[in-house]
Amino acid sequence: MRVGEVRDLSSAPSARALDHELSLRADPKATRVARHWVMRVAAGAGIGGTLNQVIEVLTGELVADAMRLGGADRQVQVGVRFETHGVRVAVTGPGVHMPTQSTATSLALVEALANEWGTWPQPDGSRTVWFEVDT
Repeated sequence: MRVGEVRDLSSAPSARALDHELSLRADPKATRVARHWVMRVAAGAGIGGTLNQVIEVLTGELVADAMRLGGADRQVQVGVRFETHGVRVAVTGPGVHMPTQSTATSLALVEALANEWGTWPQPDGSRTVWFEVDT
């Protein structure tokens, strides 16, 4: 059983303009899979050291939150986009109306370590949280 399905979108036209996307289903290993995946994707783009670790940690926090918020059928999408000034990671998963202690802690970490971040609701009731780090 595969935990995550990886799609390389670098040559495909996309409305979201993502370079890479990972789809995860509910699984205790999903956060670890996302962290390792984003670390390899960033390394493949020449991003290493502390910056790679920041991207890995923030992605893991957001994926863990999304997995905690959904039910047994939850699915989380992780997208990475490389831009001239940095890297943008977007995590889309089950929505939440009021932050829990764990999401508040994760968002505080994102705010402290990312150069920019934001969140927006999706039409299907899910939400996307994104962050950017300068390279």
